[in-house]
Amino acid sequence: MPAPPLSFKRTPPPGRHREPPLPRSLQPKRIDQSSSAYKKAARKYVNFMVAVPILLVTSYVLFDRLVMGNPVKTLHPKPQVKMEEKEQG
Repeated sequence: MPAPPLSFKRTPPPGRHREPPLPRSLQPKRIDQSSSAYKKAARKYVNFMVAVPILLVTSYVLFDRLVMGNPVKTLHPKPQVKMEEKEQG
């Protein structure tokens, strides 16, 4: 036997059971993005977000070299000179 169809008649229409708005004294203040305090805080936040990954990678590489004993990576390895060329020149 199939289930009876669901009745959606008892659901309240949207927006009917809203809470009353907060009084102005309890509402959060609007943020003025052109204020100097906001710009100062934004600059500090951006500097922090840029510095943290650099700090993490640098500390990992330093740990890898000092504690784990891996060699220092160089961009251009020195060319190896053969012993015969070294004696002639």
